[in-house]
Amino acid sequence: MKKTTVAATFFLLLTAAIWGLSYSAQSEAMKTMTPLFFVFLRYLLGTLILLPFIFCMKRKPDKKLFTGGILCGLCLAGGEILQQFGLLYTTAGKAGFLTALYVIMIPVIGIFIKKRSNGAVWIASLISVAGTFFLCSDGTLGSFNNTGDILMLLCALFFAFQFIAIARFAPQADALQLAAVQFFTVTVISGVTALIAGENCTFQNIAATGGPLLYCGVIAIGFACTVQIAAQKYVHPATASIILSTASVFAVLWGWLLLNEKYSLQHLAGCVLIFTAVILVQLPDLKSRKE
Repeated sequence: MKKTTVAATFFLLLTAAIWGLSYSAQSEAMKTMTPLFFVFLRYLLGTLILLPFIFCMKRKPDKKLFTGGILCGLCLAGGEILQQFGLLYTTAGKAGFLTALYVIMIPVIGIFIKKRSNGAVWIASLISVAGTFFLCSDGTLGSFNNTGDILMLLCALFFAFQFIAIARFAPQADALQLAAVQFFTVTVISGVTALIAGENCTFQNIAATGGPLLYCGVIAIGFACTVQIAAQKYVHPATASIILSTASVFAVLWGWLLLNEKYSLQHLAGCVLIFTAVILVQLPDLKSRKE
């Protein structure tokens, strides 16, 4: 396995750990702020935190960077907004499982865009989805028959295309600039959507949501999502999605450590399956190194 691949895997796992903690922060934020304005403000923070670094680097952006950043941002905004509205109509467990289907959607989409995945990725993707099922549900997801379920599937599709778009544009672009354009695109779309939806936000709401907002905007978006873009230069999008699916495992770990949440053997089995998928997807690189 190349050193760059090892480093990319480590930073993707770090990103997943940060995202895992952001679930608790997002849940806390919903007590004092409306959903779409929270998305708007955290992506605005994520954009602003990158600007000083970009100006210091003094690199000239190109048209491809803007095209790629906007496309990635459109996919990310679509996933974020659909997920937020989908949660109004379906359970959190089912939402978590359906959203995680982006892991298997990526290799399927890859067939049609000539970016095929190897056998290990397909098997690991299925194992990851199975692990997410155990982690996010009580063993039964019920029937698939409501608006929320459809919105969550569409959300997963948007996230799948976002991974593929990052894989397409990241190798040729500066990670900081690409991330900033992507975040700003989400900021604009979520802000307009919040206004159309009639959501309100006051300074009191912002002050009351300060902690979660800073964590999700500066750390989970500004830092972790930028790291994701940089790391995806060296990892297949399907592999990256499997590694990042460990965010749900880290969410369980943070909940246990910080909130004294209790989990069953089924949840632990889900964690084991997801980490098994992460290990399995690394095997082809390990084999090629030995050869």
